[in-house]
Amino acid sequence: HRLILSMKYINNSFEEINIDEKLCLTIGNFDGIHKGHREIIKNLIQKTKISKSKSAILSFTPHPKIYFKKQNNFMINSQLKKKEILESLGLDYLIDLHFNKKFTQLNHLEFEDKILLGKLNTKIILIGRDFQYGNLRKGNIETLRIFCEKNNIQLNEIDLIFDEQNNNKISSSKIRENLNLGNIELANKDLKRKFSISGKVIKGDQRGRSIGIPTANIEYPLNTIIIPYGVYAVETTIDGNTYFGIVNFGIRPTFNKEKPIVEAYLFDFDNNIYDKNIELFFYKQIRQEKKFNGIKELLNQINLDIAEAKKILNYGN
Repeated sequence: HRLILSMKYINNSFEEINIDEKLCLTIGNFDGIHKGHREIIKNLIQKTKISKSKSAILSFTPHPKIYFKKQNNFMINSQLKKKEILESLGLDYLIDLHFNKKFTQLNHLEFEDKILLGKLNTKIILIGRDFQYGNLRKGNIETLRIFCEKNNIQLNEIDLIFDEQNNNKISSSKIRENLNLGNIELANKDLKRKFSISGKVIKGDQRGRSIGIPTANIEYPLNTIIIPYGVYAVETTIDGNTYFGIVNFGIRPTFNKEKPIVEAYLFDFDNNIYDKNIELFFYKQIRQEKKFNGIKELLNQINLDIAEAKKILNYGN
């Protein structure tokens, strides 16, 4: 059963928000909600208990990089997934400010006065020392410290979280890089969960069914970072139940297709799931997409892929 939690989600322009409750706040996009983010949220929630305040993330929509560089396929999590994860971690508020022209024109002093003081009842701020804010990013940890001292706000600097094995900073950009390269396991390690995509099952051309490999097809979400075309071992949830299988993501060159599609073949499963929403959790890339000389060669490879996926997923043991 899903826990009924009560995170308040506010998605509005900065002029429209107004929160009177005392806030213990951190600021950032929190895309991916990786190990480092989770550590910050844990600290945030611990501080709220001592200070009798509410935990809050001040975030931005769209992501500044999408706004400035018009990048599609950039996010690690969909908005819905981000909300689900943050709610499950026990956050009280997710405040998504509209990242628009008016907001980008605020200088760092206006951001402090109009938002942190004027619209939010900020009592504690947790922030990384590389934080920058305001027009032309002129605000930094030093300007924020001056503002906090002046307004009796407690400022806590957060140390960066490192991956002990590689001594790398755990960051959303590193996770994006690994996903782009198909290094799913490395990305999952930093995310502390499996990278996933969701979508509604659509009718394909039924070719899989005709060759004995029926697939559930979904379109790759527009806002999510693109992983390489290829075959992956996956787990999926449908109506709250878990199934295992393989996914082919790509343009299916054997059949001269051009539009990329996600095709999931689920082991020991033959229910009609058209129009249902499913979520696919990626474990590992098995191989890259390739063109085969006909159906027989393709089927032989699919059977090898299935055997490999079952090993990765420890299926049937």
